[in-house]
Amino acid sequence: MAEKEVNTIAHLLEMEQKASAMTLKAQEDADKKIAQAKAQADSEFKAQYEKIVTSQEKSFEEKISALQSDKEQKISGYKSKITASPQDKAAFNSYLDSILLA
Repeated sequence: MAEKEVNTIAHLLEMEQKASAMTLKAQEDADKKIAQAKAQADSEFKAQYEKIVTSQEKSFEEKISALQSDKEQKISGYKSKITASPQDKAAFNSYLDSILLA
């Protein structure tokens, strides 16, 4: 009877080792799948991020260009207006005399 008990215990230990090996393999497989999913998610995130950044940079550059053009047009218009305005030198000199010589 002792031999039968020893065989039973040995069989149970063998089953426990197999179960432990199966559990370890399942954990390793799960870790690999998680790592692959994380790598794929990171890759997709980076692609979307780059797409958004590129779009925003393009929009920014277009707005800067439009504002620069608008600024140049306004400055040009202001210079033209100043150049085209008549100069009344006599009135200006009279005004300076009244301020400085008063």
